[in-house]
Amino acid sequence: MTVAALGSLPAAQPWRRRARVALVAALFDLALYNLYQVTRSPTRWPDFAFFYAFARAGVIEGYRRVYDPVVQQHWIQQLFPGAPFYVVVNPPPFAWVLAPLALLPFGLALWIWTLSMIAALAISSQLLAPPGRFLRLVYLGLWLAFLPAYLVFVSAPLAPLVILSLALAWKFVRDDHQVAAGLVLAVGLLKPTLAILVPVALLAAGYRRTFMAWLAAALAAVGASCLVLGPDGIRAYIALTLDFAANAYYLRWSLVPIVGGGVAWAVAVVAITLAIIWLAWRTRQQGLEITISIGVMGSLLINHHMTPGDLMMLLLPVWLLLRAGGSLVRDGALALAWVGGWLSLIFPVLVIVVASATPAAIFVDSLRSGRRLRSGPSELAREAAR
Repeated sequence: MTVAALGSLPAAQPWRRRARVALVAALFDLALYNLYQVTRSPTRWPDFAFFYAFARAGVIEGYRRVYDPVVQQHWIQQLFPGAPFYVVVNPPPFAWVLAPLALLPFGLALWIWTLSMIAALAISSQLLAPPGRFLRLVYLGLWLAFLPAYLVFVSAPLAPLVILSLALAWKFVRDDHQVAAGLVLAVGLLKPTLAILVPVALLAAGYRRTFMAWLAAALAAVGASCLVLGPDGIRAYIALTLDFAANAYYLRWSLVPIVGGGVAWAVAVVAITLAIIWLAWRTRQQGLEITISIGVMGSLLINHHMTPGDLMMLLLPVWLLLRAGGSLVRDGALALAWVGGWLSLIFPVLVIVVASATPAAIFVDSLRSGRRLRSGPSELAREAAR
């Protein structure tokens, strides 16, 4: 009995009712543990503190100087005396999005941003959840009980906004609004590495209009960024990004410690990208949820460096694949993927294990099903709407 079936059938039978209660109780217990983590968290300087200093520097100093580490450190110390120095390497559109918050007092801006990120995860969970109160509760619990997700309450990272953009893109494509989906996907450009292969996977699966809309938004964002930064600002951005990427702490959740950096990592990235494109093409008839999940996991695999808050991205493929439905074996595999994601904050190598095992399992499932594409994206959207 799959999770979807458990939610769609009446709970009259005692074993079914007990299974529902056990699942909800387990998620509730882990959610309480996350609450404990929030109350005991030693985080004094949330991610948003550095985002705020970065945006403030851009508003006052100008965006040509915002990637100068001296400028960033000056604003961090001016706003938060005694805070450690963590550089922000997000592209200029991120500073533009934060500009209105940078004009507010930090405390108010922090509350607005944190509540917005919490709402982004809550909305994503309910947008992707199948119909039925039980399944909606399960999807909410899968977020609240997920260990990396407690960071949204104490550190306010950016990943929830990217997750929401992917959830909305899924909804728009299902409703056959591919251009709107592509424009929403462009929100991921605020931190491109988290979902960079999703538009490529969608293109391979036949969603050309979605990809073209995303590409147009991406080119516009890159062009505007280059104009605003100028040659000196571009050089500073590249130098700061390379310096950040060399930090061993952020490499822990990437392939670099496994395959090495430089050429070896570049070869691995090319091989993984080609494999993701091929798998998205091969499984294009099996549903949009499969395509987006492949793109997310591929993006995490080729990510050169990650922060702890980025691990929340592992929630999205679990949500999508549970919705896609399948056998009890598939639900068991997704449960293991969720547990692996939960533990990835403690054991970083599990990110690579989960992100590689998920596309591999999808490939094996495609071999078993033997299905091939016989309809385009528009027909898939109509089928899903019925």
